[in-house]
Amino acid sequence: MKQILSIQSTVTIGFVGNNVAGPVITHLGHQPLLVNTIALAAHPGYGLFAGGPLPDATFNAILRALPNLGRFKIIGTVITGYLGALTQVNAISQLIKDWQLEQTRGSYILDPVLGDNGRIYVDSKLVTAMRDSLLPLANFVTPNQFELELLSGQTVRDVPSADKAAQYLLERYPHLNGVLVTGINHIDNSIHDRFISHTGLTDMAFEKRNSGIAGGGDLLTTIFASWLASGHSSKISFKAASEQAHAIIDRSNNHLEIKLLENIDLLKPIPKL
Repeated sequence: MKQILSIQSTVTIGFVGNNVAGPVITHLGHQPLLVNTIALAAHPGYGLFAGGPLPDATFNAILRALPNLGRFKIIGTVITGYLGALTQVNAISQLIKDWQLEQTRGSYILDPVLGDNGRIYVDSKLVTAMRDSLLPLANFVTPNQFELELLSGQTVRDVPSADKAAQYLLERYPHLNGVLVTGINHIDNSIHDRFISHTGLTDMAFEKRNSGIAGGGDLLTTIFASWLASGHSSKISFKAASEQAHAIIDRSNNHLEIKLLENIDLLKPIPKL
């Protein structure tokens, strides 16, 4: 059993961030280590903002405690998602650097939760900080179509332009092994998840829904991380994550929430190597 460190949001109502990571990582046979960046009553899509970021002193103390508790050598994968404050970037980047020195075979997955459908829903300074401080450390990055635009500085409108932007990231950031782009709109009214690496690309195509569902990207990233932590290749992990995340999304009829617990058995056991 590998331990997966997940640094992202928590909510009282619904399934986004660590509310997705905890049950999914456990169901797939690993131990989740959860650090919350922000605690909210519900995600902002509900139209009510209640809660706030963890105080810097508390957040930083938790991150600093992990190596002192002997966790670094047994954390196989780190995920970072929605951040609660700009000041959290420095603490996270230092943690990743220290962890990578001890765990040279681990994978850091950056889920850049910055916006969607042309709208940034975090402080714009956080976009720059994530691009400058976290992306250079990431082994994998999992943006949606709009977030790929923000990170690459290129226009992404369809599959070819997404591939071009992903290749740009791979060329610019030496640590990156792969770019997993979700929700790419294409000219035939389909929607695509694409995994672009130095050795090739893999495509998963789906029928386009009327709207996305909150937490869907968090779900896909967590499944991907869990398969990677089990020793599977990034290509196999991507295909499993895309297929199974969409199976659960397709059974969720409310755009505000994925129906995770009702459908968690759609997450197939990870084959042992």
